[in-house]
Amino acid sequence: MQDTLERLQDFNLGAQRISDFYKSKEEKHGPDELTELFLQGHPPQKQLERLLFFMFDIGVPDRQTGTRALELRRLRRLWKRIGAGLPMTDAEHALADKTEWLFGRGPEALEAGVRDARAAFQCVLDARPISAAQRASLAGLIRAEAEALQDRVIWLSENTDPYNLKTMARILPRLRIYDEAVHEGLDLARRQDAGEPVGLKVVSFEAYLKDSLFNKWLSKVAKRESVARLAHLMERQREKKIPTLDLIALSTLCRWTYEASGEPSTPLDWIEKAMACYRDGVFEVEAGQAARILQPALSGSGAKMAGTLVTGNFGVKTYPAWIGRDLLTKSFLKGVDEGSLDIKAVITQNITRDSLVESLLNNPKVFQMPGLVAFICATSRSAGLLSKIAKSRQLHTGFANRDVPLALLQSPCNIPVSLLRPFVNVKYVPLIDLKHLARAKAGIRRVVKEEAEAYLKSRE
Repeated sequence: MQDTLERLQDFNLGAQRISDFYKSKEEKHGPDELTELFLQGHPPQKQLERLLFFMFDIGVPDRQTGTRALELRRLRRLWKRIGAGLPMTDAEHALADKTEWLFGRGPEALEAGVRDARAAFQCVLDARPISAAQRASLAGLIRAEAEALQDRVIWLSENTDPYNLKTMARILPRLRIYDEAVHEGLDLARRQDAGEPVGLKVVSFEAYLKDSLFNKWLSKVAKRESVARLAHLMERQREKKIPTLDLIALSTLCRWTYEASGEPSTPLDWIEKAMACYRDGVFEVEAGQAARILQPALSGSGAKMAGTLVTGNFGVKTYPAWIGRDLLTKSFLKGVDEGSLDIKAVITQNITRDSLVESLLNNPKVFQMPGLVAFICATSRSAGLLSKIAKSRQLHTGFANRDVPLALLQSPCNIPVSLLRPFVNVKYVPLIDLKHLARAKAGIRRVVKEEAEAYLKSRE
């Protein structure tokens, strides 16, 4: 459980593991007792934050996904580039073809079409019928906006300078937020194509515990004074249904109001204030005396400040600058300077993004870090990426990468045997490990097992 709270950044999976932990201890310890013991142990701040965000995890509601998509921010930018005669990729040409029916009609017709799409989406939200043509147009626009954002994610992944670690620190939370927005947008478009109704999300922790166990958890925690505040916040989250990344971003802003004014606070304080300031995607945070100090840090964030009140709308804009690279809140000082970067955390968060991992592997600071390339070999499922590692001498030789050849041989990916054959040698892999490969009953590719058997036989 400690490793989960230290490193896991998948909030839904974290909610499942927390619920499993409570269920496994149910016969000997009540949930209120376990929670009290955890808090009395004064856990590190990051562990406490992760526990809270795991418990309060909830998906983005369809209302917010659709409303944000129908701002058409990415598609408007695409058509501005088209109007300026700038070069486009094949994917951008395809998006332009899909949306020319709307954007090729002139400014007034464009805005009228957007209003019609928003009106149709409101009908869907209100469970009122719309025509098949309206549904097709609505789904098409939501999908096109998601695809335009997906192209942006790919571009950022491929063009971010891996040598500039501060830039990497700023861009990673954005990639996570954009990935989630792409997934939610494509899923909503698919469900609209199928004529499925929109719905509200549920708290993941509640879903994994099931009704009877969750009600028992809530009742017992609420009755124990030392942890009753947690039960109150859970009730508030069930009512407000704040998407997890939005809750983290807003908790950061609330944290800053405490830190900038020098007032002591805890993650429970930040989250409680964030929930109190949020309503249907819109937030209003009272900054008080901290307002003048916060104003420079908020410039360019998209939030507005009127007097001492900071306002914004998650239905229109995300606030990635308010989310730390560890997907937790940022301190006020880190809001100005993100600081150094944990490369292994970067790899873990982006292991499926080949272009980004490849660019990182070109950085000597990365491939000269002991065990890091072997870690990539053990976790990546990209045959192309692993083949590149097998071909590049600097990525599989030297003290830092001494475990890479064995990791490549143990990989389940379909790496060409011609690239793996040279590693079946005591020059790269200890004899005892080669014997284990040859004797393996399962978990090793058959061609690798055969190569190891042939090599050992040649040494007899």
